[in-house]
This record gives sequence, structure tokens and C-alpha cells, in this order.
Amino acid sequence: MRITMKTLYATPERSIAAGETAEVPDKEAKDLIAKGYAVPEGDDEADGKAPGKAPARGRGRAKPPAGGKNDGGTGDTDGQGDGDGQGDGDGQGDGGAGDNAGGGK
Repeated sequence: MRITMKTLYATPERSIAAGETAEVPDKEAKDLIAKGYAVPEGDDEADGKAPGKAPARGRGRAKPPAGGKNDGGTGDTDGQGDGDGQGDGDGQGDGGAGDNAGGGK
């Protein structure tokens, strides 16, 4: 059966992008249509919206909360990680667990 996908569909056997039309086995096609992920070929309902999903919003930076300044601070510039074991998302190594060496007892 030929179907048009409303959302990306990927299995070990095939991958079908949203809006693409493809031939799939009848049982698989009926399951996808029943769950709202596809429509029969030629059906104008294939709008690219996945079932139960809100419309996509524009991309961009998140706005700070209303009513206050949110500068987030500047951080240090020593090139070392902060010791939390988490990266900052820039693709660079960001230090490990840190040594927490202090003078306290």
C-alpha cells in the first residue's frame, strides 16, 4: 500500500521522511494510518504534523524571564573545567571531576 508520512519513520528495513510517499506492506501501512503517522497516498491530510504534537515554534534564543535581568554571570577564564564533570556544549574538553583540594580539615 502507498502511504504519505506525516512524520519521520525509521525502522531497520526503511526510512521515510515526513511528506514522502512510499510503498509499505499493507499491515504496516494500516497501523501507521490508524495511529495517525501516515495517510493513504493522495490524501491531502498529510500536513507534516505528528499526532498529538503542537505546531513547531520559531527557532532562536530563549528570552529571559519577565521582570528581571538574567545575565547569568561571566564565569572564569582560566580555561579549566568547573569540576562538575559536565561540558558546556562547545565541543571542547571541559575538565573532569576536579580535585577539590582546599586547606580545610
